[in-house]
Amino acid sequence: MIAVALGGLLLDRATKAWALHALSAHDHQIVQGWLSLHLVYNSGAAFSMGTSFTVALSCISAAALVLVLVWVLPRARGWLDSFATGLIAAGIAGNLIDRLVREPGPLRGTVVDFIAVRYFAVFNVADVCITCAAVLFICWAVRSDRAVEHAADAEGGPAAADAPGAEVDGGAGERA
Repeated sequence: MIAVALGGLLLDRATKAWALHALSAHDHQIVQGWLSLHLVYNSGAAFSMGTSFTVALSCISAAALVLVLVWVLPRARGWLDSFATGLIAAGIAGNLIDRLVREPGPLRGTVVDFIAVRYFAVFNVADVCITCAAVLFICWAVRSDRAVEHAADAEGGPAAADAPGAEVDGGAGERA
């Protein structure tokens, strides 16, 4: 988890430094008309929402990072939830660092976004980490639910007894 978090954070910081240098003069088209590299300074959240709440977003990000490190990380048991935890920590930290160190000042700084998808959004590697973590957490939750159901079925637990067509033995093998 720590390696994933540090790797994601370093990749985010390196790509943002590159974007600030390489994209300051002009954009780069990757897939003509659909995907480009375009430098944007975002003071808001996803899709530039909440641009007047930068300080609040910074505080929420700091609290979320502490929550992930103090509450989620110790509870990560498998590779999937550990990997997702590392990704979300990297994403939160990457954008929080921008808000802390970029102009116009601490807690009010803008986030560097540069991956532009036509008709969608402009985002960065930290945002990709957060999105991938969310998808992995959903996969983990679905997988965990299936494991619980399977264990209950194997033990004849509540999930098995409540299933449609389940029979209850009333002593004479009759259906209840």
